[in-house]
Amino acid sequence: MLSSIRKLLDNWLVRAFFIVLVLVFIFWGVSNVVTMIGSNSAVATVAGHPIEASVISRDYQRQVTAYAERHGGHEPSQGIRRLFAGSALGQAIDRATMALEARRLGVTAPPSALRQQIFAMTVFDGPNGKFDKATFNQVLAAHGLTPGLFMADIARSLNASQIVQAITAGVVAPKPMVRQVFDYVGQERTIQYVQLPFAAATTPSQPADSVLRRYWRNHPGRFSTPAMRTIRAVILSPALIAADQPVTKAEIAAEYASEKFKFSTTATRTVEIITAEDATSAASLAGQWKKGADWTTMKQAAAAATATAVTFKDAQPDQFPSGRLAKAVFAAKQGEVAAPVTGALGTYVFKVVKANPGGAAPLSQVAPRIKAQLQLRRARHVVNASVTKLQDALAGDTPLNKLPGDLHLVAVEGTLDAQGMAETGKPAPIPGPAALRKAIIAAAFTAPQGAQPQAKTGPGDSYYAVSVEKIIPPALKPFDTIKSEILADWTGAQVKRQEEVAAAQLLAAVKGGKSFDAAANAAGQPVTTSTPMTRTKPAAGVPAKLLPIIFTLKPGEPTMVETAREFIVGTVTAITEPKPGGDPAIESRIQAALDQAMQTNVLQSYATALRSRYHVGINAKMLHQISD
Repeated sequence: MLSSIRKLLDNWLVRAFFIVLVLVFIFWGVSNVVTMIGSNSAVATVAGHPIEASVISRDYQRQVTAYAERHGGHEPSQGIRRLFAGSALGQAIDRATMALEARRLGVTAPPSALRQQIFAMTVFDGPNGKFDKATFNQVLAAHGLTPGLFMADIARSLNASQIVQAITAGVVAPKPMVRQVFDYVGQERTIQYVQLPFAAATTPSQPADSVLRRYWRNHPGRFSTPAMRTIRAVILSPALIAADQPVTKAEIAAEYASEKFKFSTTATRTVEIITAEDATSAASLAGQWKKGADWTTMKQAAAAATATAVTFKDAQPDQFPSGRLAKAVFAAKQGEVAAPVTGALGTYVFKVVKANPGGAAPLSQVAPRIKAQLQLRRARHVVNASVTKLQDALAGDTPLNKLPGDLHLVAVEGTLDAQGMAETGKPAPIPGPAALRKAIIAAAFTAPQGAQPQAKTGPGDSYYAVSVEKIIPPALKPFDTIKSEILADWTGAQVKRQEEVAAAQLLAAVKGGKSFDAAANAAGQPVTTSTPMTRTKPAAGVPAKLLPIIFTLKPGEPTMVETAREFIVGTVTAITEPKPGGDPAIESRIQAALDQAMQTNVLQSYATALRSRYHVGINAKMLHQISD
């Protein structure tokens, strides 16, 4: 609930206050999650106080909804759903232990801080741009909150922030560690290298058949048919039976009504904004814009007036640098230059180029998606009800082709190789998603021939069982039928060998004491010298396979690598260590990143200690019910 309000907040005003919570204290959030009244629906207890299933379900469902939005409406598998449920519970437990710890320490936010925090939330501003009590009450009522409950949540958040800041205030990475990382990242190396492409080698003349036959026999792995297995399999998968599950129009409509928020999009605006230094400059630019100047002209005019011109594409309200600007943007008409708006960074002049009103998609548009979701959900229940019967039947040595017909199984049989290709050279017709096909193929090539199959858990809440009926070993293909293939392979091997010998000779010459330039010139090979490069900024043109090795070599030490197209011989010619203070910006970023990592570790340890202190108990069965 409160998270919905946060989306409307002036992000630039509130973010500074909550930055520690956002970056490191990931387990704290503003929500009333600890119910202190006993209940049989508790998923966990903290110091004897229950955490209700309804609280976990709400956070869990938010994660499921977000997953579906990112994956085209597809719901997560059971494994992922259980991860989401565990995450929701973990966050609720940490919030509860933190609230108890704040009470134990006597940490209390002063009323002035609470008032300042609430007054800074521009969502509560009235027509005059200041906090308005009537607006405050209306916004809370719209989100099902009372003023007392809301202010208690804010107070708990402020209490938590005080503890977090106290714990992390002195946690900083030591300077020697920062320096070591800085030296590692900033070290520059210059290299020389020679490339010996296979395409540059001399093509050998065609050999006698006796040579090709010997090559054919000595490389059976290249010229044999693949190992094949004849298998029988049964699959119990929601994805395969979902389409057969009946869903009525009334059920679709009911799902739409109860989960309408899933099918809503946030209003966005694409807007061109000029930020002027003062109102006079803004008014002048606005007047020029209103007379019909295009955006290119306005950007030039802004630059001449020392103003900044930017375009915000499909931006939501909290993405603008000012809450007041966001309000004005979303109230403006598309295509019109709006009146200047004063903000903390200057005076804004803008024009809305595209307006997306957002809101819920109509039922007719999302009905197929809802139907598919309901069918998949129903199919999961069918699978859960059938898997025990399948396991019992297999435990009783029932052959796969004798299993009961009411288990909703899909049966397949045939011959395939380890890549899932049938004898025809086409993919074996194993139904289901790619991940399920891959699992079945892998099982087919690990199971012993004739062994009693067992039900195994597959991806997407599926189950399968495989029996191997026959193993067909590889066989050498007849020479006459693949002679051209053998010749091409032999020729490629000879070409590769030529370049390998040349590369090895160059490498040996450098190791023997010759300079890289002298050895390369004697071999008639051109040398490429790179520009200085670091681990994070490689020089242009340097072969990718050479890069990780270069930073392990000493100056003058050569190396040789092989790629799909060539051999490469290279050496390091110079190493330059970064100067202390040579790049303060990078050193500052390293310091900040290491500080944050150490603070996160400290807070994670603190959270673990709080769980131990307040005797956390978890009802695993109830937790699983949330995600089933």
